[in-house]
Amino acid sequence: MDANPQHAQEAMELWGAYAREENARVPITFACDEQVWLKVSGHTFREFYADPEVHLKVQLEGRRWFYENVVGDTKPPGRWPVTVQLWMEEDEYFGCETVYQEDDYAWSRPLLMGREDLLAHLADLDPEAQVRKGRAFWMYEALKGLTEGLTFGGRPVEVVRPGGSTHGIFTKAAEIRGIDRICVDLYDDPDFVERLLQVVTEKTIGRIRAWHRLATGREAEGPSEGGFGFCDDSLQLISSAMYERMVLPWHERLYTAVTRGRRSLHLCGLSSQHYRTLRERLNVTSLDGPGIFADLGHYLKTLGPDFSFASARIDSSTLAQGTPAEIEGAMRKLLSPEAKIPGRFQVLGYVTRETPPENVRACYGAGRKWGAIEKG
Repeated sequence: MDANPQHAQEAMELWGAYAREENARVPITFACDEQVWLKVSGHTFREFYADPEVHLKVQLEGRRWFYENVVGDTKPPGRWPVTVQLWMEEDEYFGCETVYQEDDYAWSRPLLMGREDLLAHLADLDPEAQVRKGRAFWMYEALKGLTEGLTFGGRPVEVVRPGGSTHGIFTKAAEIRGIDRICVDLYDDPDFVERLLQVVTEKTIGRIRAWHRLATGREAEGPSEGGFGFCDDSLQLISSAMYERMVLPWHERLYTAVTRGRRSLHLCGLSSQHYRTLRERLNVTSLDGPGIFADLGHYLKTLGPDFSFASARIDSSTLAQGTPAEIEGAMRKLLSPEAKIPGRFQVLGYVTRETPPENVRACYGAGRKWGAIEKG
């Protein structure tokens, strides 16, 4: 049951208007991950990453609590999605060792190989074999078995197939090589970096296709007509010129291999130096992740009527630690008159385990206050 049916109906109407580019205010939503779910359910990160039953229980309890207790313009879930929440799946696929901690996120160690040895190691990887032996595939198979015919809180449970995208071509290369070393490589051996990005791209495409084959029992039928998006947060490390030279060709290769539809990208941090290039050279029409450090209204105006920000972000530390006045100030900056374009702009707040519920309420209240769109 929905905690507030009237609010749920309002959210449905808002998103319907957003799809028609007729919304009268900017949608404000919130999201979280396992750090909040684990606080709700009373389990540790290590238990969550190691035990499929805990993996399932934590997500169901956490997602229901979040939907029922965190105010926002969230559409009522038709079913509860259960994901394979193992962030290091790609790094393990490339051969990195994952460090699992008792009560914090897992992380991976870079591959401490020489340049040529690293390239040879990556080139030799068999995508299907790497997916099959990974913890993520084992978890996926276990979750499928645990959820067959399962309902929770009156809604069916659905396991979402993993492996359909990537956390980034440059980001994965940096994690595999080590961030400090790839920065040095960009300076003194750019040819190596180009070869590294090429093999990471081809193996990423192979990984996406292997997951599709293993989960569906059939080969992917070429690029999809649907849209495709991925992340590449480490792009904030490089200039626009460096991006165009070193990374853009491999982003184009990935998009072309996977989709004929709309292209989107998630970027964190100071990445606005890439927006125009992404739009004009790659035909990316939807960006996710920018905050108040970018002139969002300017980009909505100059990058074309089909360009949108899928979610602008209030800074997570401000949401978690800010005063009500600081939160309202941040939301007011995000919700500038120039950015509030119907159907092309929305705001998201990421909730951590340290975020007080009253701060979320203050953020949503400020969003409703400053998010009204004047009719032109």
